[in-house]
Amino acid sequence: MRKKQLYAVILAGVVAAGSVPGTAFAAQQDSVQTAAETIDNESAASEAPSEPAETPDASTEAPSEPTETPDTPTETPAEPTVTPDVPTETPAEPTETPAEPNGDAQPVPETTVTPEATVTPEPSATPIPGGPVETDMGVSVNLIQADGSVKPVYYATLQDAVNAALEYYQADDHDKSKAVVVEITKQFSLSETVRIENGKINIVAAADVSIGRIDPQDPNKDLDGDMFVVTGKDSELQLSAENGGRLTLSGENRSGGAELSSGALVRVENEGSFGISDGVILSGNTTSAEGAAIDSKGGSVVLKGGTITGNSGTKGAVYSNADIAVQGTVSIKDNTGANLYLDGEAAAVVTDALTNSSISLTASAAADQKVVAKAGSKADGTPVSADEFKAAAEQFSYDTEDYSIILGTDGLTAVLKQEQTVTTPTPTPTTSPSFLTYQSKTLKWVDHNTATAVMSTTKDCKWYYYFVDAGTSAEDIKRQYNANNAKNEAKANTKFTVKAEKIPEKETWLVVAAKPTTGSAQLRVLKLNNNSRPAAPVTPTVTTRAPRKYQVTESKITGLENPLKFFPRKFYDFQVVGAGQNDKDPVSNDERWIPLYWSMSVNGTKNNSWRIGSQEKGIREAATYPLYVFFRKQTYNGKEWVDTDVVEYMKTSFSSAEITDEEWNAYIDEYNNEHPDDGLNYDGTGAGSVADLTPTEAPSSQDTGSSERNPADTADNTPLGSMSALAALSLLAGGYVIVRKRKKEEI
Repeated sequence: MRKKQLYAVILAGVVAAGSVPGTAFAAQQDSVQTAAETIDNESAASEAPSEPAETPDASTEAPSEPTETPDTPTETPAEPTVTPDVPTETPAEPTETPAEPNGDAQPVPETTVTPEATVTPEPSATPIPGGPVETDMGVSVNLIQADGSVKPVYYATLQDAVNAALEYYQADDHDKSKAVVVEITKQFSLSETVRIENGKINIVAAADVSIGRIDPQDPNKDLDGDMFVVTGKDSELQLSAENGGRLTLSGENRSGGAELSSGALVRVENEGSFGISDGVILSGNTTSAEGAAIDSKGGSVVLKGGTITGNSGTKGAVYSNADIAVQGTVSIKDNTGANLYLDGEAAAVVTDALTNSSISLTASAAADQKVVAKAGSKADGTPVSADEFKAAAEQFSYDTEDYSIILGTDGLTAVLKQEQTVTTPTPTPTTSPSFLTYQSKTLKWVDHNTATAVMSTTKDCKWYYYFVDAGTSAEDIKRQYNANNAKNEAKANTKFTVKAEKIPEKETWLVVAAKPTTGSAQLRVLKLNNNSRPAAPVTPTVTTRAPRKYQVTESKITGLENPLKFFPRKFYDFQVVGAGQNDKDPVSNDERWIPLYWSMSVNGTKNNSWRIGSQEKGIREAATYPLYVFFRKQTYNGKEWVDTDVVEYMKTSFSSAEITDEEWNAYIDEYNNEHPDDGLNYDGTGAGSVADLTPTEAPSSQDTGSSERNPADTADNTPLGSMSALAALSLLAGGYVIVRKRKKEEI
C-alpha cells in the first residue's frame, strides 16, 4: 500500500555513468607567469592559428461537462614613426485527461451536424517564488520514486531548480555518489551566479537550448560575473545533452563583447569538479577572468567531449593550474589568446580514447621537452595503452609556432619541441618612447579573411589598422599612414583588440597605427603568415527533397491496447503522437498533425489531457467504447511551423476489463485506508455502482451525422464521463513527455 509519505521524501534522479570524480586529480600546482606577455620592440614571434570552428492529480467532478485544465576630425600629427614589432606569430506536455461527468444524469444526444469545435483558453499557473510550480516551464528536477520511476518536479527558473536539486542531494537518504538531474527544454538566462556547493548536479538539455547572461525582459541588463561556480570537495557540476540536443553556455553580454565581463562561464575552486560531454558548447565569453570558459584553480576538470570556442580571457579560454582529463571528441580552438592554458606543471591527461579531437594549448614557462600531455587510467582502472596515447597525442597542437607537440620517448607522454625562429626583416626602429605595445602571442587567425591581435596603450589615443605587402620598407609604411583614418578611441593604460578583416590573399603585414592626444603617432607591424591561414569557406551543397505529407490516420495512439480495470479514482495515461510530429529537418511545405483533444464521440466533450479513468463509480463490466482523437494540420513555411484551419480526427477504441467482487472490495478497502479523509463511501454493491454501458459501439450513426444515439450514450454516462473530469499532470516512467499540453484555441 502506497503511503502519502512516499512523495514527501524522494530520491534524486541519477546519472551515474557521467559522474565526474571529485578527486580525479590533485590540484597542487604552482602558478607561474601569465600567457599574455607585454613586449616592446620585439623583433619576431610566431603563433600557429587555430583551425576554423567548427497537475498534480486534481480530480474534478462535474455533473455535466468536464472541467478542462490546460496547460573625425582630420589630424595633422608629426610624422609617424614605425616600431619594428614584427612578431612571427601565426594568426593563428503530457497532460492528464479530465474525466467526464459522473452521476446518473442522462447524456445530451449528439447533433446531426458537426459544429466548429471550441476550446477555452488555458489559464497559466502562478509559480511560487523559489518553489515547485504545476506547469512545465522548461526546467525540472527529476526525482526517483519508490517504485524506481522518474517523476519531474517543475520550477520557474534554473536557479530555483538547482537550489532544489541541492536540497534533494543533501537529504540523509540520498546516495551521495549520484548526481541529481536538472532537465531543461528551453532557453534560460541567469540573473545571478549559480553556486554548486555540497552537492552534485547534472544539468541535461533535452533539446537545443542555451543558457546566457542577457535578461530577455531587459536587454540592457546582464550578469557580469561568473555564471556558475563549483566549490568544495564534494561538489560537482556536469553539463550534458541527450536525444540529439545541444546545450550552449553563452557568455555574450549586452555589449556583444565590446565591454569585458568580469567572470568566467564556469569557475571551479576548492577541489570542486566540473565536466562536459558531447553536445555541450561553451562560447562567446569575453572577460577579464583568467579563464573565459573554464577558470579552474584547485579544481578538477573532466572533458568527455564538447566544444569550447569563441572565448577570450586574460590567459585563455580554459585556464587550469592542475591536470585536466580529456577523452572522446573534444574541440578547444578558435579562441582569442590561448585556447587551453596549462599553468605550472599542469598537463592534459588522456583518460580514454580521443577521437576526431582538436585541442590547442599553451603552457606557462614553455620549454623544450616540457610535458604537456600524458596517459592516464580509464574508468575501469585499466591504463591507457601506448597505441591509444600515440593516437591521442596527434590531436594536440600548440597555440603558436614557437613550439610543436611530439610524442615523448616513453611513449606515454607528449612534450614540447621548440621550433627554430625565422628572422623576418623589420622596418627601422623608432627612437620615440613607446606607448603602443603589441601583447605577445595574441595574433590569431579567426577565419580565412579575419585575424585579431591585442594591443595596449599608455596614452589616450585614436587608432586604426591597414595592410601592406610583406617586405614593404619603413618609409613606405609611414607614407601610407593617414591620421584621418584613426577614429577608434582607446584610453590610457588599457588594452584593445584589433579585428582585422578582409585580409588580402597575398603575403601581408598588418599595421596598427595610433595617434596620441599629444605627441607623434606610432606604428606596429605584425606579420600574417599565409601558410597557417584557415582555408576559404566552401559553399555547402544544398540538398532538397519532396515535402512530406501525412494522413491523420498515420498518427499513433498507445497505452489503450489492453483492457483496463476502471476502479473508482484510478486513472490511466495514454500517449498520442501526431503523424509527422517528430520529423526532423523540415523543408518548405512539409505537413504534420498535432494532437488537440479527445472525445467519446465526434461532437462530444473535448478533453485535452491524455488520461482516462472513472472518478467515482468505476466500471465493473467488460466492454468496448469508441474514442475520437482530434488533430490540427500544420505546414512548414521554410522558417517555422504554421497552423492551418484543417482539423480531423482519428477513431480508435478502448476496453474495460471485468472486475470481480473480491477485486472490487479489496480496492475499496485499500483506498479508504489510504485516504481516510476522502474515502469511497459505498461498498460497490448498491444502485448506481455498476456502469450501465453497452459493451460495443453502435453502427456508424455518429460518423454520418445521424441523430440516433450510441447505445453507450443512452444510459448512465458516469464512468466514462468522469474519466474527463480529472486534470492531473502525468509523467511516464522514463520521465519524458510524449505529448505536451497545448494551448486551447478556437477551431
